[in-house]
Amino acid sequence: MFRLCQRYFTNISWYLPCESSLAGYAFYHMADLKLYDIIDLEPLRRYILTNGERRSYRRRQHFCTLSRPAQEIGLVISGGFAFSRPDYKGDRQILSLAFTDEIIGAYITPDFSRRSGFDITAMCDSEAAVVSLDAMTDYIDRELPGFRLQFTTAIATSFMLRGIAYRCESPESRYLELLRRLPHINGQMSNTAIASYLGIARETFVRMRSRLNDQIRDSDQNGDTDQSF
Repeated sequence: MFRLCQRYFTNISWYLPCESSLAGYAFYHMADLKLYDIIDLEPLRRYILTNGERRSYRRRQHFCTLSRPAQEIGLVISGGFAFSRPDYKGDRQILSLAFTDEIIGAYITPDFSRRSGFDITAMCDSEAAVVSLDAMTDYIDRELPGFRLQFTTAIATSFMLRGIAYRCESPESRYLELLRRLPHINGQMSNTAIASYLGIARETFVRMRSRLNDQIRDSDQNGDTDQSF
């Protein structure tokens, strides 16, 4: 599937990243929150991996819960997590996704009494390294002066770009980016969940995926037709 997905990206070169630039983030990673392209998170990543408690999460198990205090932050070791909350009709909407080496948590400000604005739930059997927010901010203030403001700004920028993508990018391009990040996403998320993440109806997503598969089969010159979107 990944090889097939690559064929589509060769035909949309404008969607490829501009190296080490915010513009590159805006084009290539608008489909989701990708903080690494805005700020160097390697010191924070190393801290969480070194000091964090490794926890296993079963499918649908919560990392944090909507409207409850969220006082931990984690780094995904394996698997994936979905950020979600119900809409005005009570239907659950997928707001964002996090996979290996990406950060999960409800960190916006250093106010530890702030309640989470979403559920963070494991999409499959997953593992994460987890530290408390107070320990993390103590480390940041001690070892990385000024990083807290940069981190908060990066999160705000990421949400802004995510919102722009939701309104301005096509569902197809955002789905292809999702496949690029996790080629086997269709085995980990239902059609309904993927459609929610893309902001389209389930039936629209099924038709779109079928159309992509048909295009791949029509253009395949090597007989590699056993994989699909």
